[in-house]
Amino acid sequence: ATGFNGWGMAHGVVAAQLNTDLICGRKNEFADLYAPTRFKPVTSAPQLLKTGFSTAKHFIGDRLSHGDKKAVEKLKAGDACVLTIDGIRLALYRGKDGELHALSATCTHMGCIVNWNPAEESWDCPCHGSRFAADGTVIHGPAVKDLEKKEL
Repeated sequence: ATGFNGWGMAHGVVAAQLNTDLICGRKNEFADLYAPTRFKPVTSAPQLLKTGFSTAKHFIGDRLSHGDKKAVEKLKAGDACVLTIDGIRLALYRGKDGELHALSATCTHMGCIVNWNPAEESWDCPCHGSRFAADGTVIHGPAVKDLEKKEL
């Protein structure tokens, strides 16, 4: 049982109960919901294509946008942006102390470009859900390596 997209604590318990019931030959009320055969290619294709298109859009589109270099000067304490400077995609964050921090904006999981999440004050990957703290340390996988620190 894998692929619970951040819901492993809840769904992992249900999966364990379901697997135990299947092994013991008992009925389980969640068997249909978690059945591997619940995927129906014809009815599931639109959502599958939508998800695939969204990932591709971020993977390619985020690399084409360069951002406004003047945005660096406008960053207030606690603000962040993603820019391309000298051909390098950077995730820039101005700390509460006013210091500017630069990281690689490329997610260490599969290479998508991270976005700033102001509500959580984190760098979030739109492709597979990895999250990084403002300083680039991994908060939530699937990424296991921190964002690389860069010099300005």
